[in-house]
Amino acid sequence: MMKIFYLKNFFPLLFRSGLFCVGVAGSALTHANGKDLSEASKLAETARHLIESNESTEGINLSYAFSDISREQWHFFPNWSGRTGVPLYRLSAEQRLLVKKMVELLLSEDGFLEYENLRLIHGIRKDLNAPDNPMHRYSISIFGKPSIKSTWGWRLEGHHLSLNCTLVDGQTFSITPSFWGASPVRITSGKYAGMELFEQEQELSLKLVKSLSDKQKRKAELGSGHGPEAVSRVSREEYENLPGIRFFELSEGQQNWLEQIVLLIAERYRPEIVEQINNRKKIFDPSTLRFSYVFSSRGYVAYFYIVSREYLIEFDNQGGNHIHSAWRDFDGDFGRDLIGDHHRLNH
Repeated sequence: MMKIFYLKNFFPLLFRSGLFCVGVAGSALTHANGKDLSEASKLAETARHLIESNESTEGINLSYAFSDISREQWHFFPNWSGRTGVPLYRLSAEQRLLVKKMVELLLSEDGFLEYENLRLIHGIRKDLNAPDNPMHRYSISIFGKPSIKSTWGWRLEGHHLSLNCTLVDGQTFSITPSFWGASPVRITSGKYAGMELFEQEQELSLKLVKSLSDKQKRKAELGSGHGPEAVSRVSREEYENLPGIRFFELSEGQQNWLEQIVLLIAERYRPEIVEQINNRKKIFDPSTLRFSYVFSSRGYVAYFYIVSREYLIEFDNQGGNHIHSAWRDFDGDFGRDLIGDHHRLNH
């Protein structure tokens, strides 16, 4: 029986002090430089098994060269014509378990449950027992040869979801673009009544916006917001001159709410992976962070963005029950900055 409700449990992250305190299993495989490789090794092994299990299946292609142009082409539309890979409903039961394991190795426990709920909420209106129910129309693609010694990546995406994982030299993680959305967001009747996604993001942003003074609102409020776009790259320059209230212009309580929103986005992923990324460049950077929003006349936050030197978080809820959210890395989507560093050092 699939669980349909989840609770967020904040990781004990100390972003503001520059520390990132997360327990790592003592049995984890560790590189000579101290880098934890347990998830990287298990992901590579699982992906190899998935590729091998598919080699004898005609007409189903889930493996591509790492250089394939489609690696950086993604979308959250349900039936996007440019989507690569194989939908879950075309895989065997054994293959689906391998995909599930890959997602579990990428996401935290709460993140995985949110992923399952996101798929379920898109399938509720159809026969859940049908093999091609919308919750099984998410496609898996693997780029390159999975190994802890070579650069490779994978993507799982479909309606309102795009998970993109790149492992440079098989060990260093990039997990953006990360897109999560839902329509509807909440179920009010029937068997799944009470189910809701993105509840805490909505509550925290509403608390923050309602607490702003008139002076703060003049700095933070936007006339409109277009929401996250399915583009390969986002431009830092596009956001540098847009309105926004700086982190240190907020009260302590307001700062805490804003920090918690960032934590909600980061904690979808396994703490060991997020720790590695945070050690490379801070996920929460108060010195450069700004917040802007659009408030709906219906009493909710219709759109907000949180932007720092390295990252962009966007959250769009223009209709009140249809959400798009994205976490982007200005320089590092699809591991772009890491791959550039690799080439500079080795060529």
